Amino acid sequence: ANSRKAICFVTGVPGAGKTLAGLNISTRNDSDSEEHAVFLSGNGPLVTVLREALARDDVARASMRGDRMDKKSAFEKVSSFVQNIHHFRDEALRSDKPPVEHVVVFDEAQRAWDREHAEKFMTQKRGMPSFDMSEPEFLISVMDRRTDWATIICLIGGGQEINTGEAGLVEWFSALQNHFPDWHIYHSGHIIHPNYSWGQDLNSKLSRRNATVVEDLHLAVSVRSYRAEKLSEFV
Repeated sequence: ANSRKAICFVTGVPGAGKTLAGLNISTRNDSDSEEHAVFLSGNGPLVTVLREALARDDVARASMRGDRMDKKSAFEKVSSFVQNIHHFRDEALRSDKPPVEHVVVFDEAQRAWDREHAEKFMTQKRGMPSFDMSEPEFLISVMDRRTDWATIICLIGGGQEINTGEAGLVEWFSALQNHFPDWHIYHSGHIIHPNYSWGQDLNSKLSRRNATVVEDLHLAVSVRSYRAEKLSEFV
């Protein structure tokens, strides 16, 4: 409505339904709206399983309605809104046009690559030695191509070890601070917890930004074990 660009950080305890929330956003189909969304993950097996499950579900639902839908058509449809992050990135590299999506959901966003690792991958695997951005900066830049509005939703898992090249949350805020000052930030306030910040000082970056605290962006109850609300805290 206001032609703004925003980024939302969704945190939550293990099993709270972060991925489910992201899928619910990306799979909303409104034929009267031009709002397109995509769920992105760097976890190849997860993308494969989600596509297969959603395609089977579409076929089953069509059958219950008395309609006919073949598995191939269902899979192609699902593949448009559940993608591997590398596929989305490679498509954006082929052209400088804005993406068709207004909304991008990035699963496990804290595991995005830093500039050094992204540059190394693009040089060795894609033959692009001129690539000099971190994964968060590049993803934001792709959505920033839109002249109307865009929203990035970052799903943040806590308590994970840093693997080689994983940038953590600080890279998202550095990119926003240095290159995209007009973007609005929404978070629950929990992202400064060591489980999510990995010991980085996010307060200093947030204090200078157009950031809004929305408590509902933290999912505090596990839906996997909903009777054991305090289990994660105990562990």
